[in-house]
Amino acid sequence: MSLIDDIRNGESDRLEFKEIPNDNSGKWMKTAVAFANCRGGRILFGVSNSREVKGLDGDLFALRDSISDAVASSCSPPLPARVGITTVAGKPIIVLDVQEGIRTPYYIKSKGDVGGVYVRYDATTRIADEYALLDLRVEGSGKSYDSRECRGLKVTTEEIDSLCKRMYELAQENADGEAERKLIKPVTSAQLVKWGILRDIGGELRPTNAFALLTDSDRIAPVVKCGLFRGKTRAVFIDRRQFVMPVQDQIEEAYKYVLSKINLGASFPNVRRKDTYEIPPGAIRELIANAVLHRTYVNAEASPITVAIYDDRLEITSPGKLKRGVTVEKMRVGCSDCRNEALALALSYMNIIEDWGSGIPRIHEELREAGLRDLVIDDWPNAVRVTLYRQGTKSGIKTPQKTPQKTPQKTPQKTPQKILIAIRENPNVGTQEVADAIGVERSTVARAIAKLKATGVLRRIGPDKGGYWEIVGG
Repeated sequence: MSLIDDIRNGESDRLEFKEIPNDNSGKWMKTAVAFANCRGGRILFGVSNSREVKGLDGDLFALRDSISDAVASSCSPPLPARVGITTVAGKPIIVLDVQEGIRTPYYIKSKGDVGGVYVRYDATTRIADEYALLDLRVEGSGKSYDSRECRGLKVTTEEIDSLCKRMYELAQENADGEAERKLIKPVTSAQLVKWGILRDIGGELRPTNAFALLTDSDRIAPVVKCGLFRGKTRAVFIDRRQFVMPVQDQIEEAYKYVLSKINLGASFPNVRRKDTYEIPPGAIRELIANAVLHRTYVNAEASPITVAIYDDRLEITSPGKLKRGVTVEKMRVGCSDCRNEALALALSYMNIIEDWGSGIPRIHEELREAGLRDLVIDDWPNAVRVTLYRQGTKSGIKTPQKTPQKTPQKTPQKTPQKILIAIRENPNVGTQEVADAIGVERSTVARAIAKLKATGVLRRIGPDKGGYWEIVGG
């Protein structure tokens, strides 16, 4: 896209217009700092806010040098910037290009390294709040937030052993077959230190933020919000759930929530029933895990992951912009730089995620095989959103043909059959919900479920609260 096209599109999170360089230089200096702290950007001197190219008068080389001097003397660390002169619509303008910096936070010296730090949101420049400032400091340090010591959190040997045991159990549960299970070794405190989940300081084991995120600690309380909406907007809520728990459990619960709300079709390719979700479950799980792994955990409680299900799509939004150096284009080909390295090692051990960066190409392949649109990734200044389009929606996809089925003769359905239908539609359904759906007393449903469990037709996976039903044999 040409420079004139950029001007026509107007100011944005990476473009700012100024008529003259010395018109309130402090203001454009804030924008230059904000660009370095965010994704980089460009200030065009000689262009009005109304997108009119006015050009500049006088000694352009002197103006260029004054801008360079102002940037060099006013900002710290030195901004990764360059200044040039060009012509647009036959008129001379000066271009200040600021790259995304790696020594964050950048700030205006006269205002200090707190009050002088600015960030860019859409087409506006704002002073960084305490959480944005902390995020910038973490990025500039080169160390991930999750591997930092969790201030104020104390742990006992029993709590460390409990986490090690839980991680080993999950690794066994998620393993692909008996051969893989035999290769899994129990976790030790020494391994947690190596991964950055604990820190050994003078022989004392201290928990990092990753330890807090993997346990029930209230020092960091990340939230995953799930919602089902009617239509294609958030105007009408049908159902909502919120999960505040260890991150590995958030992934599982959010995944099960989505499966319980999307459509499940059936075919009989070899006489036996085969259930197929409208969106590949592997893609759903991978994207929820990615959101948990790559999100920012600074101000975790106030900035939740959101999982929104609409009539035509599934949206998963993760707080925090992409890590420096990572782009959507790189993600699509499998290149990734993990924001939370300690969590990545823990989730990989528990067989919840695979190799970093390999998931997106694999998801695209799964979607193509299912006849669905490619994954859409939106990279915003303070969040990343991925969108999966549902089967059969008017979104340029072709709905796979279902295998023809014989129409069964209509016979009155008994209570157990009705219960199984309700559970098949929603494995997370509660006893009272089933009773309301089929129009019988709760006690009747409870007795029928007890018989179905006793005969091996139905079994409960997990606890009464937070678990789900499984119909044996389909």
